[in-house]
Amino acid sequence: MADVNQRDDVREDKVQEPAKTKSELVARNAKVEVTPFGVPQSTFSEQMAQGFPGMVNRMVDYNAVTRSAEGGNIPACRAVSQSVAADIGAVLGGSANGFLGITIYDPTIITPVGSGLADGVYPQYTNMGVITKGEIFATATTAVAAGDPVFFVAATGILTNVGTDVAAAGCKWKYTRTANQLNAITLGVQR
Repeated sequence: MADVNQRDDVREDKVQEPAKTKSELVARNAKVEVTPFGVPQSTFSEQMAQGFPGMVNRMVDYNAVTRSAEGGNIPACRAVSQSVAADIGAVLGGSANGFLGITIYDPTIITPVGSGLADGVYPQYTNMGVITKGEIFATATTAVAAGDPVFFVAATGILTNVGTDVAAAGCKWKYTRTANQLNAITLGVQR
């Protein structure tokens, strides 16, 4: 019982009376030491940062869905198709009939140390963003012309314009670029 009374005594010592005047309140607050948590940004770039594969280009007439990464780890900026194992799942690459869209780069993915996963890879069974309509930055392994249809490699989801690969319905390359240059893809898929 004495222990409880001692705690009450300690609490009473720390309680302050309310300030009676504005100047008394200001003086009391001036005694509080503030530790800054960071330095405010003082310089700014004159241009926006350059896009990168998997980054959404514009959000004009844009749609994205969330799917579970099925069948293995799935990198950003790859074609994915509907999983046959789960309605909410998507698999890397896939087929023309199952094509859902292109994976969006997610900077909040936590990659476990020692996992061997590269930056921007969705670990198996995690939620991933898939753009189904809009524009996304991408690179093609071959030279492309503006308006070329988008194709992808069935096993890897790598984006191309090669007609022997799997067709990505409703998608086209936006600009004329040489192989491995940053480009954009326009998607019109709604699933």
